[in-house]
Amino acid sequence: MTVIADPVFRGIEFMRQLLGLEVQRLRESGVPAGEDDFRGLYVGEADVDRALEEPAAEIRSEEWLTALGTLDALCREATGPLGVLVGYAGLTAFESGVVLLALASETNLGIERVISFAQDDVTKRRPRVDLALRLLSPGGPRGDCRNAFHPDAPLLKHLVISLHDDPGQATTPLIARSFSLDPRVAAFLLGGAGLDAELLACTTLYAAPGRLPPPALPVALGEQIEALCALPPIDLEPPFVGLCGADPAQRLAVAARMAAASGLTLLRIDAAAGANMGLDAMLTRALREAAFQGAAAFLDDLDALSTADASRFRQRVGAGLPTRLGLFGSNGNPQAPALNIQLQEPDYDARLDLWRAHLADDAALAPADLESLAGKFRLPVEGVRDAVVSARGMSRWRDPRTPMLSISDLYAAARIRSTPILNDLARKIIPHYAWDDIVLPDDTKEQLREMCAFVEHRHQVYDLWGFDKKLAMGKGLMALFAGNSGTGKTMASDVIAATLSLDLYKIDLSTVVSKYIGETEKNLKTIFNEAESSNAILFFDEADALFGKRSEVKDAHDRYANIETAYLLQKMEEYSGAVILASNLKMNLDDAFLRRMHFVIDFEMPDETQRLRIWRSTVPPEMPLGSDVDFVFLARQFRFAGGNIRNICLAAAFLAADDRSDVRMSHFIRAVRREYQKLGKMVTDADFGPYRGLLETKSRGGDESADDSTV
Repeated sequence: MTVIADPVFRGIEFMRQLLGLEVQRLRESGVPAGEDDFRGLYVGEADVDRALEEPAAEIRSEEWLTALGTLDALCREATGPLGVLVGYAGLTAFESGVVLLALASETNLGIERVISFAQDDVTKRRPRVDLALRLLSPGGPRGDCRNAFHPDAPLLKHLVISLHDDPGQATTPLIARSFSLDPRVAAFLLGGAGLDAELLACTTLYAAPGRLPPPALPVALGEQIEALCALPPIDLEPPFVGLCGADPAQRLAVAARMAAASGLTLLRIDAAAGANMGLDAMLTRALREAAFQGAAAFLDDLDALSTADASRFRQRVGAGLPTRLGLFGSNGNPQAPALNIQLQEPDYDARLDLWRAHLADDAALAPADLESLAGKFRLPVEGVRDAVVSARGMSRWRDPRTPMLSISDLYAAARIRSTPILNDLARKIIPHYAWDDIVLPDDTKEQLREMCAFVEHRHQVYDLWGFDKKLAMGKGLMALFAGNSGTGKTMASDVIAATLSLDLYKIDLSTVVSKYIGETEKNLKTIFNEAESSNAILFFDEADALFGKRSEVKDAHDRYANIETAYLLQKMEEYSGAVILASNLKMNLDDAFLRRMHFVIDFEMPDETQRLRIWRSTVPPEMPLGSDVDFVFLARQFRFAGGNIRNICLAAAFLAADDRSDVRMSHFIRAVRREYQKLGKMVTDADFGPYRGLLETKSRGGDESADDSTV
């Protein structure tokens, strides 16, 4: 028998002694307790006579009173599990005796039989309230100890015992109701390990919370929390702390830090997973389990509670809860009457420390690489850890024998970890182009490079140079690409995303704009919220359809259209990533948007020199070209944008494939004609100069046949 359980077993021995005295008293009063195997199954005449007699005053023997006094001292001075339970629930000596009586009936079958004898009924092996009053109440069954079985008294309030009605009876008098010990309480008193079975699905015990990763917090906030941890929990009134922040791992890390500083383990309860249990039962069991484990109770994810349960939680915190240190976590502020700490997402310095901590053993990575990762990806605490694990897996897959972690692995893993859920509202574009692929004027290219520098060095300007304190909003990148279709707006966004190693999402306006009031705003909110952590580049093509000028309010439609425009402007300013708007007509955009753009870049139609470069760069080196192909003539004669030239080259390739030949000038001329037809533009044979004769023939397998020459 261990020392910690000794008071419990001593208490059980006192229960055995008291039961023996009660059986002896019953026999002296004429009740043949334990002498009839059918007692309780029938009522004899002697039983009726005794029931009708006027009850005599209870006379307690000296031995009985001595045993009760010893039991009272044992419960008041109890240590170990019994002392923890008595102290947590605030049990009186009588209530402690009730617990020991119920425990005695569950640990020894012989005692269970004695209980049925003492109750004068062989079918009643669980102790009844009447027996507890007779055994443990110094004043007898009519004493005030009946109040111990009230629902608001500690025994039932803290789920220490359960009361049971007699089977088959609609109502059972209190003294006739039996009681049993809660299984978790019984196991704890007997020295059993493990958690409450009712909490297993929603509870995690961190026996060494100090070993959990430290919270990634801005420096000033971290210093405040450390100062709070230096105080004993008793200085908090009430001893409850709310941790409000969007990152669950950050909330857990702060809770673990506070628990460890108080010398406690940490018991985390997921409110969402335990919702089916009911708030009161979950909270009661969690606080009781925390007391049993010597832990701080951390009820996390309070946002999952219903409105009624959230209100009930605030009431219970305000009324006081039995805990040395209680913590609760949520995305928003639950407005509970406690110390509420607003946890900010990791800033640049905190994110850089996380990357450094997880990559301390990778000396091949340059400090600038880690600074770039911390500046571009606003990952939470777990996100950085998971990204590093995924990156190591990529390097292992690439070279199983000698894996070497590279910065490209980390970028790829960070993008995967931060990928927003935008499948229904946006399309992810995989970058295909580099700077050499895009043909633009030098100044336009320089502006695009300045955009990349804006994103690349944003942390330095905002975080290190202090501009973050000067600007409330508008810390992201907002750019407008204006120009005709095919002039390279989408391609430029592709190049920027590839340069920055960030995801690019093209917003599908057909799924964003809704005729139903409020739906457009809801879709926009989803887009920006999902993209926030990934720092993804959002590309709104044909943006004038959504970002048009606000009009004079003449009807309800105008009013709600203006609301959508204003809401979109607000979300763009709040977004910390890059937003690129593409429009064919800049003058169609609202002036409020233009004023807030960091970059407004005009994509003009390419001149002859640029067109020639586009013609030559669009054709893949693998494509077989005929010796008669004249790109100089095509660039000089036809004023196409880059997108049209790409279409013509692709169409010429398919025409040549159909002719089973090299791509010749005739294929390009026919493809040019088809492009003009598609654009609805008129062109004459003379526009094709010396190659107009190619419009009249079509070669297939070397044969020439007439072809429609009408353009």
